[in-house]
Amino acid sequence: MTPDDLIDHARAEWAAGRGGKAVALAWDAVNRAMDKGSSGILRQAADLADDIAAGSQGRTERDARQLADYCRHCLAGVGNGTQADSLLSLVTSWRRRRRCPDCAESISKDARVCPHCGYRIAPPPA
Repeated sequence: MTPDDLIDHARAEWAAGRGGKAVALAWDAVNRAMDKGSSGILRQAADLADDIAAGSQGRTERDARQLADYCRHCLAGVGNGTQADSLLSLVTSWRRRRRCPDCAESISKDARVCPHCGYRIAPPPA
């Protein structure tokens, strides 16, 4: 499935009242869109995630908000040469990672904003 197909399918799942499935499909669309640098899919996924978060509660709401935040942070880099990391670079870069002080997810040591929770990380003192 293409990212566009996945977003359409996510919208259909949301319309059918299956928010969790819609969020999962939107995440899949975003991951595929990042491989291609497609900012349009990221915008659509962020808007859909906002709608899901506004109409949900609990885990589905939290997951949708996280997706929307992630998409917006990625949009700041799409078009500037930012792409998803390859599997090889992820495997070899484990030493260049640290924990986010807010959500404890593994992030790049160079990250200024956590892609998982949106926490702004202060630069190290010079």
